[in-house]
Amino acid sequence: MAEAANRTPQLRGARLRRAVLDATLARIEAVGIDDVRIADIAAAAGVHETSIYRRWKTLPRLLLDALLARMESQIPIPDTGSVRTDMLEFMTVLVGFARTPSGAALIRSTDTDAEAEAVRREFWAVRLAASQEIVRRGIERGEIAEAVDPRLTMLTLGGLVHIYTNQLDGNIPDDLAETSVDMLMAGLAPR
Repeated sequence: MAEAANRTPQLRGARLRRAVLDATLARIEAVGIDDVRIADIAAAAGVHETSIYRRWKTLPRLLLDALLARMESQIPIPDTGSVRTDMLEFMTVLVGFARTPSGAALIRSTDTDAEAEAVRREFWAVRLAASQEIVRRGIERGEIAEAVDPRLTMLTLGGLVHIYTNQLDGNIPDDLAETSVDMLMAGLAPR
């Protein structure tokens, strides 16, 4: 009986996923995305490594799941009824995310592992596809010219954050969101 009382309850399902994702994000924050290890995540989450491998198969798949979960909660795709306001909210939150350790780590990651690189590309493709909805809604409402390319528009905004984070030491101007959105809106409006 004493042995059963000393055992930690086994995590399963949603509780396991949440504990592992939280531990993964904490490790990214603590050591950077390139130095995260399954053993450290398992220890922090209070689970066995095999539980992680059984569910996620590889570290890159786990990182993708954790980062997508974080992005969905921290950088939602706004729908305010105004394309300018949606883009401004999106950029403001994206800039804030890029200023966090996990955001900067994701943007700056230089892991050369082929699977990790494929997961990173998939991550950005998913986020880019979701963000394009802002532009599509703007086109449907007549706020943006029909010929505007949603992908190119969102790549332009996101690309600015990536350049500041990767090439300009993370010194993102406080007014980048508003300045860049206003500049883009001038060129996107119907003629």
